[in-house]
Amino acid sequence: MRGDFRLSRGGSIEMKKYAIIDFSLGSISLLIAGAEDGSQEVLFKTYVQCIISEYITHSGKLKEKGIEKICLEAQNIMKSVEKLNVEEIYPISTTLLRNLENRDEVKAAIKERTGLDPVSLSGREEAFAAYYANERYKILEKAILIDIGGSSTEICDYQKAFKEAMVSLDFGAETILAEFVKEVYPSDDEEKDIREFLEKKLSERDLASIGMYENAVLAGSNANALYKIYCDYYEIGKSDERLMQTKKLQKLVKVLMNEKKRSALILRNAPEKLHLILPTAILLKSLLTHYGISNITVSNLGVKEGWFRLQMEKKGKDDNR
Repeated sequence: MRGDFRLSRGGSIEMKKYAIIDFSLGSISLLIAGAEDGSQEVLFKTYVQCIISEYITHSGKLKEKGIEKICLEAQNIMKSVEKLNVEEIYPISTTLLRNLENRDEVKAAIKERTGLDPVSLSGREEAFAAYYANERYKILEKAILIDIGGSSTEICDYQKAFKEAMVSLDFGAETILAEFVKEVYPSDDEEKDIREFLEKKLSERDLASIGMYENAVLAGSNANALYKIYCDYYEIGKSDERLMQTKKLQKLVKVLMNEKKRSALILRNAPEKLHLILPTAILLKSLLTHYGISNITVSNLGVKEGWFRLQMEKKGKDDNR
């Protein structure tokens, strides 16, 4: 496939490097990717947590302290980028700017402090970028792509791979955490409330019914963190296939709800996602149950890779004019 990604630790000397920076409600993440002769490689990934939900007013306005926090973290990211001799920077915003009442003010502050002018992606644009990075999985039978983010969840039917058919749900792991969980982990009662909320939300949306899909492809950092825990618990070695089973995931959720068993698993595999693992697992379990899916593939590629691939194709067309 033209422009398909390779995962790499190096990249060739001739390969031009590009940076993709994503501003979300919970983090600022960085992808360094290389492009050469129509192919692309993931060279480096990192992110910094930048949770700003406490700085958002009831009217949806981000307070000055929240803006300052974002700008400071973005400046730190830029210090790393400036050392890497990148050809071009593509800044995007998946969820940060999407619903803020003062998004223009926030965007202007980011540009003034960092020189970055992030493109604000709609939910469907985000879903399409995640799909484009993971287009290879359309060979799977009756497959669906799921990307559980902080404040939104994107869903793409591989048989309807056009932007208008993609779904963006207005809740994610951080949304659930803020709405239902008082401490770091949900209690049994809070988990029940989360499940009831998700059942109601999913039944309200015009989503496909049970039996429509057989395979799920998971994208995003939350899913990848959960996969590390899954592999540890079931003693699965490294594999290119990166598979999970819904029944085993359901059992793992029960284990993670047990306060005596979960801490070591989470801290050993995904300490940076300490507060998001259970909301992610509960949400994923609800989606898989809703669709009746048994088989799961976990992808290393997500929105930033898809957006980069789109930009490289656009750049190639412009260069050939």
